[in-house]
Amino acid sequence: MLFPVAGSRFFIADQPASSPSGPVSVPAGAWVEIGETEAFGTLGGRYELHEANHIDPLGDGYTAMKGVHSPDTMQIVMGLDPTDPGQLLLFNAYRSRDAFPFRLLFPDGVTDRQWFALVMSFGEVFDAANNVMRMQADLHPVTNITR
Repeated sequence: MLFPVAGSRFFIADQPASSPSGPVSVPAGAWVEIGETEAFGTLGGRYELHEANHIDPLGDGYTAMKGVHSPDTMQIVMGLDPTDPGQLLLFNAYRSRDAFPFRLLFPDGVTDRQWFALVMSFGEVFDAANNVMRMQADLHPVTNITR
């Protein structure tokens, strides 16, 4: 089954958690939509690679194993709207040391992804001179992504 992304909605909740654990638990009315979202980046992670070389008369003497898992930082881009409540909350999350809950809701209105993340960067993107000003934020997940 394919999941279209066009028409997806992106949310943040004003419920910071200094040390979140487990799945995201946010009341339905607490989500605030972040307006003018244009790009969502990626959600996922990667493992460190642990390599070892040793003397092995019967093989090539090389082994590899997975090490520590680290989440990828998700970069979101949105059209700048200084009056948008979601963008204002995202800016406040950037100024905070706490992780905030995020939700990406797909166009079917049911399928979503939820997680807690630290907002690690927040900045203006000027891009081309014939374009509108944008905002860009980097979200670093600190919990597993609930599917």
